[in-house]
Order: sequence, then structure tokens, then C-alpha cells
Amino acid sequence: MSKKILILGSAVIDVIIDIDRLPKAGEDIPGIQKEVTVGGCAFNVSKILDELHVAHDLCVPVGKGLYADKIRAALQASHHNVMIEDKRCDNGYCLSLVEADGERTFITMDGIETMWLDAWLQGIDASKYDYIYASGYGFQDSNSSGDVIMNFLRRKNADCHLVLDPGPRLLGKRFHDELLSMGTILELNQTEAKALSGKDDAETAAKALHTVTKQPVIVTLNSRGTFCVDKDGAFLVPTTPVKAIDTIGAGDSHTAGFLAALSEGKSLKEACAEANRVAAIVVQHVGCSLS
Repeated sequence: MSKKILILGSAVIDVIIDIDRLPKAGEDIPGIQKEVTVGGCAFNVSKILDELHVAHDLCVPVGKGLYADKIRAALQASHHNVMIEDKRCDNGYCLSLVEADGERTFITMDGIETMWLDAWLQGIDASKYDYIYASGYGFQDSNSSGDVIMNFLRRKNADCHLVLDPGPRLLGKRFHDELLSMGTILELNQTEAKALSGKDDAETAAKALHTVTKQPVIVTLNSRGTFCVDKDGAFLVPTTPVKAIDTIGAGDSHTAGFLAALSEGKSLKEACAEANRVAAIVVQHVGCSLS
């Protein structure tokens, strides 16, 4: 029987712009706007889970305004209820700059998705889930949203795994220790793993993080595949190299593939292989999608 999954986080508008390269300070370079679509880590993970036909709940705040209207419509189109609605302001947006080699850089303008309130989550039973996904964007020292989400996570069952993607901003210092000690499976790329652990290479970083979490640590290594560490040791799950067209959503889709396989009772190695497969498909398209 598949496990119950909650995807907890943000939905924003992604404005995707193609550029040859990032500009230097003071430069003015041309860009081509490719797409304006609904994104955000939680929404992207949910979208891929939907395409993999994996049942889950999606909990993202929806505000009031043009962007919120687009997000509300996207949730309705994917048959997800609006679990949180707050009219204080609009949802945020993200400028996604995609270079010629497929690498991406983000500039994020925050909205209602960074203004979490305890009241939003009072009607959601954390104890009924087997896996809860969250992103490091929700745990920044600069606002109180992390405190709200932490209060919710403290209500989960001890055997519920938090699947945490620290993201490029990593975790706020005041959340770091508790987050990593609550049955947390880390899913992150090699840059994030090195920054979070303070180690110089990805494999050493993964091993160091495992000593803290005591749970599987999953580190993506681009075309090499995925490096994993758990209680039984460390191993590499290779992937088939593909030509990347757009890497936006690559990490989110990897997490979705991993979560989907775990929820179906697959082994850690099988889950990483499925995550590699899903991410390889996504990076061959514009935007976070399997088609």
C-alpha cells in the first residue's frame, strides 16, 4: 500500500528567460522570455508526482492578486484543493535565467508564501502522513515562517520521515539542528551538500551529514548519478547522461521520483534509480514536466 505524502511549501510564478550567459556588473544583455508558468519547489514536486500518478496532498499558500489567480487556477486544474488562502498580498515570482548550457540562476521576489501563520496549519493533521516534503526556503532566519512550519512538523509521528531539500539558501541557523534530527532524509545537490556540511567534496559531505541525521542522505552528482549514504554504507547509483535543455526543476523532479518510489515500498537504491530516470526526462524539456 502506498504511503501518505504531504508536500508542504510554496507556489510562485516562474518567469523563464533564456540568455547566452549571466551578465557582468553594469552590462546590458538581451534575453528571450520563454515561459511564464506556475512553479516553486513544492508545486514542482507535486506536479511531477501527479504525472507519476502518485497520490499526495499539496499545501501551499495562495494569496490575492494576479499571480495568486494563476496559481489557484493551476491547483484547480490539477485537482488539488486550496488548503491555505490569505488575502494579505499576492504570491511571489521568480526570474529564472537559463544560460546556453542549461544552467539556471534565480532571482526571487517573495510574496504570501513567506508569511506563514500558525492558524494556516491548525486544521491539518501532521500525524496522518508517512512522508512530509519541505524545502529550505521555508526555514530562513529572516522571517518567522520557519517557526510556524517547525511547530507543525513537531506534531508529526516519530516514524514519519521529513524529506528535506535545503535548497541554495540552505537552512537558517536557528532551525538547522532540530530539522536534521527529526527523522530527516536529505535530498540535495553536491554544492548544497558541501555548503551544509562544510566539507570539500560531495561524498565526504554526504557521509558527514549522515552522522548527524542518522537517515539516508541523497546527493545528486549531475551526469554521474546519485551518491547515497545510509546505515549500511555508501554507494553510487549511476544515471544515463542526456543533453540538458533546461535544468529548472531538475532537483525538484529528482525529489519527486525518489519520494514516489519510496512511497511504493521500493529500496533506497531503487528509489534513487527512479529519481535519476525522472530527472533525466525533465531536463530534456523546457520547464518542470515529464512531457
